[in-house]
Amino acid sequence: MITTPMDPERARWVGTGIPPRLRGITLNDLAATGEADAKALAMSRSFVEQYRSQQDKNWRGIPTNPNLYGRGLMFAGPPGTGKTTMAAAVLCELRRRYGVSVYQSRFGDHVERKIKAMKAGADTDPEQLSRWTYAIERTEWADVVLLDDVGHEHITDSKYAEDVLDQLLRQRYDEGRPTLLTTNLSGTDWAQRYSRALRSFMDQCTRRSIFVGESLRRADA
Repeated sequence: MITTPMDPERARWVGTGIPPRLRGITLNDLAATGEADAKALAMSRSFVEQYRSQQDKNWRGIPTNPNLYGRGLMFAGPPGTGKTTMAAAVLCELRRRYGVSVYQSRFGDHVERKIKAMKAGADTDPEQLSRWTYAIERTEWADVVLLDDVGHEHITDSKYAEDVLDQLLRQRYDEGRPTLLTTNLSGTDWAQRYSRALRSFMDQCTRRSIFVGESLRRADA
């Protein structure tokens, strides 16, 4: 059987979780619109440019920049201000420029996958279980991951989602795998949602940029 090779550009984004509408987008594309948050754009450019140096290790395998090693970005602000698009552009820049593995997932989806995978039984569709497992492993082990909409996950009395977030961020940070976060939570909501220890660690493992301004989303005419 003759098969047609996949287009190289398309192949670059398969398995990244990046939505088709954002695949291949660049920070220059965002700058050209004139709508991108200026401070977040500058921070994103710096992160991409300095990615290799912040991840460098010496001959003994010790990070040469221990305060930056594995540190990611956090984009916070109201809905529709361009946080997800900016973060996805960072992933695309890193993927194209350095060839690193990247993955994007809504954090709430990641939590749900872990719950479904744990509850899987003999009657669970093997293909579905394989897809859940693949997404979970990519979220945990890709070189750079975007956790989108942190704070929209379902809350339970057991605080399972918070435990997942805490474990995931610490695991990735310790492994030197930067994590990008986006959230709509305000400072007050953030404090009510997560423990002081987790909020403190988020400040350690990411650099934060606050998006301001009105929503960029356009209502249908």
